[in-house]
Amino acid sequence: MSGSHTNHPLAPMRHSTAHVMAQAVEHLFPGAKFAFGPDTEDGFYYDIGLPRPIAPDDFAAIEAEMRKSVAARADFVREDWPKDKAVEWFKLHDQPFKVEWISQLPDESVSIYQHGDFTDLCAGPHVKNTGDIGAFKLLNLGGAYWRGDEKREQLTRIYGTVWHDQRELDDYLERVEDAKRRDHRRIGKELGLFMFSDLVGPGLPLWLPKGATIRRELERYVTDLEIRRGYQHVITPDVAKVDLYKTSGHWAHYQAAMFPVMKAGDEEMVLRPMNCPHHIQVYKEEQHSYRDLPLRIA
Repeated sequence: MSGSHTNHPLAPMRHSTAHVMAQAVEHLFPGAKFAFGPDTEDGFYYDIGLPRPIAPDDFAAIEAEMRKSVAARADFVREDWPKDKAVEWFKLHDQPFKVEWISQLPDESVSIYQHGDFTDLCAGPHVKNTGDIGAFKLLNLGGAYWRGDEKREQLTRIYGTVWHDQRELDDYLERVEDAKRRDHRRIGKELGLFMFSDLVGPGLPLWLPKGATIRRELERYVTDLEIRRGYQHVITPDVAKVDLYKTSGHWAHYQAAMFPVMKAGDEEMVLRPMNCPHHIQVYKEEQHSYRDLPLRIA
């Protein structure tokens, strides 16, 4: 298990709660194989190979076991073990993911954290003891491949959240529910604004008549607002030569996030990721005086 992944003030507590959850899972599901379990921006998760599938119905039992650990106020104790010792210990306890990870580390020693009867590979940091863990709740389940490789073992990812106290937890859960109520994907479908098709592709909406009307009105509003603010409107192509983005510097920084290159005869074309390189070409078409500035193009 790696150390904390965020700079959130609650990161050590959330990271510690992931350990406590893993301990509870180990008690309830003997034979569980542990991968990684970092903190996140609003909680934590742990990727685990389980001896049987679990469901949200199992959360109550896991949370009850976690509360026992919190009540025990067990200290989080760090030790540095020689790599060979750590490999042998995790082999003995049938934790192949830990063995694989430790074996490829370049360091001669690794940090190990223990609380109660649970031992884990971890860089920390943690709270002083399990009693410092606040109000928590397990949220949902997901899937993950070991080391992100779809050819490797598929693991169960258990998500949770933890806050200083029950009031903060309740506030967070209410924000989550409110976000679900305002989810544009659900509302858009219920109101008949847009639809999706597997044949078209994920995240590519097909605007229905009601949605197209709203979109058109918004476009008119933005266009009129830009004209009032002194913008000149131009229309530029949706594609450009790769050379344009190499010249602008975008290619070197954003190539991995851009669409693949398309061949058009001897030219290499690419869908534009942004408008500004095209607009710079428009600006360069004629000379400008400083008296022309500011020059606003949209």
